[in-house]
Amino acid sequence: MNRPVIICGVLFSAASALTYASSSSADTTVIEQPAPAPAQPAPVVATPVVAVPAGETRDEYTGPNRRLIGSGLITFGLSYIPSLIVAGTSDVSADHHLYVPIAGPWLDLGDRPGCGPGQIGCDTETTYKVLLVFDGIFQGIGAITTVAGFLSPERHEHLRTADSDKPTLHLAPANVASGYGLAAFGNF
Repeated sequence: MNRPVIICGVLFSAASALTYASSSSADTTVIEQPAPAPAQPAPVVATPVVAVPAGETRDEYTGPNRRLIGSGLITFGLSYIPSLIVAGTSDVSADHHLYVPIAGPWLDLGDRPGCGPGQIGCDTETTYKVLLVFDGIFQGIGAITTVAGFLSPERHEHLRTADSDKPTLHLAPANVASGYGLAAFGNF
């Protein structure tokens, strides 16, 4: 039996779960502001006065939370793939339960053979049982995170400032062909 694959898979799953779980926030705030003007020498600004209510917010729901779904699938996949490898290569009949996602590690844990003389060493069997527990936990975490991603919508909050809706006009000196001119740009 080749168990180092499970050890690597469990450690990698733990690292990815911690990494992706921290970036799976359900709320995202987007602040809409006008694009900064390109650097021009001494621009002259002419801005018409328009009354715009400042601080308006608008919530927008765009469907399932893609970050949660992605991190859940990665966590589940990184813990389930080593289980499939062990189930396909092991001669122990209990290890064939690992083909079953989520419940397989727990079924395997319950059907493990004994340890002692003429069988698997007790230290080795204890290590296998600990790895099965970690594998079952991470498969469950991955599945729960994926389901939570489908149940919690992705929310974007748009905050509008007074400057974001105000039309602007910028005038600046510019080089035109072999002479000088005036460049006009802005938001309308």
